[in-house]
Amino acid sequence: MIASATAEKITTSSRVHIDLVDDFIRLTQDKIDGQRDTFTRESLLDLLATLREERAGYLDLLSSAALSKAA
Repeated sequence: MIASATAEKITTSSRVHIDLVDDFIRLTQDKIDGQRDTFTRESLLDLLATLREERAGYLDLLSSAALSKAA
């Protein structure tokens, strides 16, 4: 029961984090689209890659939590 409750908390938290990271990804993409300075664009593209990696990590947590709840 404790593992199931913990998995549920991880699921809820991960979904909130994914939503927030998605917002940051959209905001960053908008800034990239409006940026003319090459250095700033490259910097924002690096940030975008980092945000996408973060999102993938939260998706991994969701998968792990789902497996834990199923067990």
